[in-house]
Amino acid sequence: GFAGGRTGVRTLDQGRAVARAVKAAEPFLALRGVEGFEGLMAGQDRALRAGQFIAFLAEMARMVDGEDLAAPGALILTAGGSAYYDIVVEKFRALQLRRPTQVLTRSGCYLTHDSGMYVDHFAGIRERSPAMAGLGVPEAALEVWAYVQSRPEPTRALVTMGKRDASADAQLPVPLKWFRPGSNAARPAAMPPGHRITAMNDQHGYLDGPADSPLQVGDMIGFGISHPCLTFDRWQLIYLVDDDYAVTGAIRTYF
Repeated sequence: GFAGGRTGVRTLDQGRAVARAVKAAEPFLALRGVEGFEGLMAGQDRALRAGQFIAFLAEMARMVDGEDLAAPGALILTAGGSAYYDIVVEKFRALQLRRPTQVLTRSGCYLTHDSGMYVDHFAGIRERSPAMAGLGVPEAALEVWAYVQSRPEPTRALVTMGKRDASADAQLPVPLKWFRPGSNAARPAAMPPGHRITAMNDQHGYLDGPADSPLQVGDMIGFGISHPCLTFDRWQLIYLVDDDYAVTGAIRTYF
């Protein structure tokens, strides 16, 4: 762990004490590796701090290997959320230990990227790791759709999407597309500029826009979300659709 983070030892000496205690409890306990989570790093220097934390995990692994405190087999080294896994792989691959290692990254956004937080994170990855530039820009695959429920003021629409429907812990949802049921349009259109969610209640979102916004009651709005994890756990069933929004399957979630 790290100062201000969640659980986990903060110093090499604390880690050594835990590892030695596990070793002393054999065969009832077995130390298999070193684990950490750097995804909570925040601030302008977050990438630097994430690198320092992974270096600390590597130092812990060298200690465990040097004192022969781990159980037989490959030493598991695991970290890496969806923001700094390039740093994790780089520093763990550089480790030279006596025993073999198995590196596991735990990137949660391998199924779907978002329309907010991870857009920024992936820009950072491409900047740090030129080899990643060829991968292009991840395309968000998760959308939450809602209806315009009212236009109580010229510059405001209320939509049927709230905190019960979409995560808002990192950034508020972003309006991406709109569609008018009963129209001749085959697909949703891009959202006109100037619209944004400014607040969310349990079951409603406040969508502000220009006074000449074309939105009417009954229109459908497709929102991109930030931090997909907390949106996934709000839906027991998520539909898969093709480019024409025809349903092709479904994903059952378990949280």
